[in-house]
Amino acid sequence: MDIKLLEDFVCLASLQSFTAASRERHVTQSALSRRVKSLEEWLGTELINRDSNSFNLTPQGRIFVPEAEMILRRLYNAREAARVMGTKGDFEIAVASQNSIAQTLFLDWVKRLETRLDKVYVRLISEKLSECIDLLNQGHVNYMFCYAHESLTLPIDENKFIYTTVGKDSLIPVTVPNQENAPLFSLPGSSEEPLPFVAYAHDSIFGKAVDQLIQSKSHQCFLSRRYENAYSHTLKSLVMEKLGIAWLPRTSIVSDLEAGHLCRAGDKHWDIEFDIRLYYHHAPASSREQTIRDTSLEMAETLSD
Repeated sequence: MDIKLLEDFVCLASLQSFTAASRERHVTQSALSRRVKSLEEWLGTELINRDSNSFNLTPQGRIFVPEAEMILRRLYNAREAARVMGTKGDFEIAVASQNSIAQTLFLDWVKRLETRLDKVYVRLISEKLSECIDLLNQGHVNYMFCYAHESLTLPIDENKFIYTTVGKDSLIPVTVPNQENAPLFSLPGSSEEPLPFVAYAHDSIFGKAVDQLIQSKSHQCFLSRRYENAYSHTLKSLVMEKLGIAWLPRTSIVSDLEAGHLCRAGDKHWDIEFDIRLYYHHAPASSREQTIRDTSLEMAETLSD
């Protein structure tokens, strides 16, 4: 598939106008329409609601937007990494991170490094946890940000790597509000009307933690598993489409909660607490690595303040 098809669609979704998007992409409207149609044929679903008088994405289109953006971001990052390889390698900091952390705490960490290090090139790879761990264990990255839960172990070589807990987060159950600003779906549900559940994959760390919660006797609830995906931003899109409830990282939805786009589907009794860890090699190999470690330890100290 031509990468331009994704770029066209993301541009169109952002501008919400074929006229503006065709001008931005330097193509005719008919050419842009054909490209979007080609993407729809490749996906096997419609992305644009052509029965509407105004521009509207279909539910599938709205869900696909963040996925397309993520694919493009990965491609751009890979291209840039290939271009700079060998020219900035001496200053490169290779980091793997779960996607939710890459959009939140990682930004604080890298801003701190900016004030302490010169000539630094940070290569961030944002992936699901299993792939991040593989990148770390195989030596493709120097550092890894990830979520950790006290009841779940991570397959990381402790002889090579140690970690610092640099942040805290929690998964909270959320839904969209109804017209009365009350939760559209509210835990615990009932056996007669189980709540539609937008879930993580069972083998993911979030999936395992949520499964443990809803299977415990102290958290009896009635859910109907409807949708499943590995990424919290995709689950959020499904929730925004009124398709169910999901447990989402609090730090990634603070603005949505404050704006009233999302609301809690249950009280704090239903929250799942997580640590955010930064993994790295046992012994720093340079003064630069020591600075990075010191910066990370300072972040850890703020958790106890």
